[in-house]
Amino acid sequence: MSKKWLLAVLCIGIIVIYFFVSRLSSPSSPAPPDIPAASLEEQVCQRVADQDDDCKGIRLFDADSHLVFAESSTGITPALTNNEFTEFKKFIYPMLNFQEFNEERGDRGPIIWQVKNKVQKNLSIIYGFAEDEAKTIVINSEGNVQPNRFFVRDNLWVWYTTFQKDEVKLPVKVTVYDAKGNMISRGNEEE
Repeated sequence: MSKKWLLAVLCIGIIVIYFFVSRLSSPSSPAPPDIPAASLEEQVCQRVADQDDDCKGIRLFDADSHLVFAESSTGITPALTNNEFTEFKKFIYPMLNFQEFNEERGDRGPIIWQVKNKVQKNLSIIYGFAEDEAKTIVINSEGNVQPNRFFVRDNLWVWYTTFQKDEVKLPVKVTVYDAKGNMISRGNEEE
């Protein structure tokens, strides 16, 4: 019986020693996360201001594609971020220029588009401006995709869609509809 007691005390002693050793070797609190010195909006706006002399702020954060759209007095610039939205990676060029859009109204119809292939591996984007009358856009050449949109100001919207592939089929074939569902534009846009 004394052997059983000795064995029980020995086992309890080993468990107690293991408990104390494991507590000492693990940190008491997790390491703090890396927090950038400047917010993402500050990072992007600083880079936009370096190019355009001003930045009015980020108009949209897209969590699915890790894109942000920054506005300056010149136009809208899409930018790619890291997955956590903590770091700026790069701008997507060309930017959407307000003045060019206003000047080219007779030549282009209610929308303009730009295509950027290979933004990064397996990511391409189609983006552009649209006037209020363009209520629905369908990208026929990419399987009848309807892009996302957000309002910028009077009679001006930004439309965009991303693709999880290196290249978008060119020319991009689009159809534009008004609020009543009537087709108001159909055509091709090149990069």
